[in-house]
Amino acid sequence: MDKLLSQPRSRPFEAVVIGAGPAGCAAAITLARAGIETVLFDRRTFPREKVCGDLIGARGVRIARRLGVSDETFSPCPQLDGALILSGASTLDLSARGALGRVALRGVDARVVPRRVFDHALVRAAQRAGAAFATFDVRSIGVWNGTCREVIGWHDGHQIALTARGVIVAGGYGCRLGQPAPRNGTWMRGLALRTYIEGATLPPNRLIFVLDPRLLPGYGWLFPLPDGRANVGVGALLEHGRVPPLRVLLERLLAHPTLQEAGWLRRARLGGVPRAWPLDLGPPRPGVAGAGLLVAGEAAGLVGPLTGAGISFALASGERAGLYLMRALATGELAPRALAPYARWLRTRFAPQLLAETAAQRLLANPSRLRLVPSLVAPLPGAAALGARLLLSLG
Repeated sequence: MDKLLSQPRSRPFEAVVIGAGPAGCAAAITLARAGIETVLFDRRTFPREKVCGDLIGARGVRIARRLGVSDETFSPCPQLDGALILSGASTLDLSARGALGRVALRGVDARVVPRRVFDHALVRAAQRAGAAFATFDVRSIGVWNGTCREVIGWHDGHQIALTARGVIVAGGYGCRLGQPAPRNGTWMRGLALRTYIEGATLPPNRLIFVLDPRLLPGYGWLFPLPDGRANVGVGALLEHGRVPPLRVLLERLLAHPTLQEAGWLRRARLGGVPRAWPLDLGPPRPGVAGAGLLVAGEAAGLVGPLTGAGISFALASGERAGLYLMRALATGELAPRALAPYARWLRTRFAPQLLAETAAQRLLANPSRLRLVPSLVAPLPGAAALGARLLLSLG
């Protein structure tokens, strides 16, 4: 790859994908499988640590398998079969109950897979599909000159400029390459803190969400990993005003009475330093389609405000961005009007869910409403299995 970046080229690259997370890899795999010369750039080498909840929901697992991620990645991590919602002194069990419940959850395959493992598997899948990968810190994307865009970045201490007929931006949080500057207050942002614990005895096939007044305006989670490990964290919307220090919320989470009474954390110990990360939350951004350029994943605002989950959004949007750019490169039609259908697809496909998650998150931020959740949901026929299906599809 050093040769690829250092040697001058007489023609532009066909497709450049910026960011080798789920969105970028999905785009690169789609393009490379179509026989398009594709270069996948990231400023980090892989495998690399990614601070997040590690939940790969059912939609994400399904797309990842379609993109070439093998059972070798998923098999060490148990398939999830439901969730527990801890709210105050109440516990809501969302899982299959009886034959109808098992039918409702049929085919729902969700896993908790460390992103260090999952993202590396996606990069390898992109390389197997024929995409080239290089560590390249992209700093700017030039305007469309009628045939291509200039991409400028740093590699091995040197600034390099190259050109590409088509560019897909999937740079994650805060990435504004090729996009209009954000307007203050226009987009929601979240903040989360996660760590790993070891020696826990959590239910091995259940997600645990803690919606408790002691954690407001945030919420907590405990996601099981193999060998007594778990991904544990707290998150909050920044729009709720002053948020208590997330480390305080994390301490409250680990001291939650229900967790202590169950004994799940009796022998647990921290397995890593708590790390925080910001989130750009949905709905989709403007400016995600331009001349020879598409934006996917979190860079396009595709992160759910309810749980901070974005992997399935990233995979789906990256795959679709790859399809639209593939068609545009084949026809030579790379003007904004040719790629505008991608932006419409994002709004149609994701805006309703992201807006619904926003409404649900604001509802649950109210302590009096929060207390009603178990009593309202538990009596409804089939609610447990349907709730499990919903939560296992969010990641």
